Amino acid sequence: MTSATTLAGIFLLLIVGGVGFPIPEDVTLLGCGILVRGGSVSLWQAIAVGIAGVTLSDWIVYLTGRRYGPTVVRHPLVARVLRREHVDAVDAAVRRHGAWAVFVARFVFGARIATFLSAGTFGVSVAAFAIADAAGAVLFVAAMVTLGYVFAHEAERLAAEVGRAEHWILLGGLVALAVGVVLRVVAARWFSEPR
Repeated sequence: MTSATTLAGIFLLLIVGGVGFPIPEDVTLLGCGILVRGGSVSLWQAIAVGIAGVTLSDWIVYLTGRRYGPTVVRHPLVARVLRREHVDAVDAAVRRHGAWAVFVARFVFGARIATFLSAGTFGVSVAAFAIADAAGAVLFVAAMVTLGYVFAHEAERLAAEVGRAEHWILLGGLVALAVGVVLRVVAARWFSEPR
């Protein structure tokens, strides 16, 4: 498979995952880092395609919210993906924090689609959305691709040294748990403050 075909596949995976299909952007971007480590694509290609894919899917969701307004969340296809109480919490956060909610949602698994849809629905301006989304996407994509790259190398080394792998897995799990707790606390504050 050529580099161009690989990059096109990554781009399409990011778009379909970003609009609600069960293909997490995070996993796709980590896979990009592994491809970079293997020499299939360059780091800059992976990051550029990653940013393009996630921002295009974000804009599709945002513009859907702008076009169809609050009625879009009642559509049967959307209602299957987004629970009503989740949408209500995100709506409140977007109304209070605007573009900041868009930026924070990029880093909270499960909050992106509802937040970007709400941003379009409740009038976050195009300029504010563009800045918040671009800033979040650049940081998120670069971090995830880099993590995939770094841990691809570590995975090979750790597989050869099983005893040390247990320590790294434990450490990685603890770090992931700590990051998850911090992000949940931040998200809970943002998405559950009274209106």
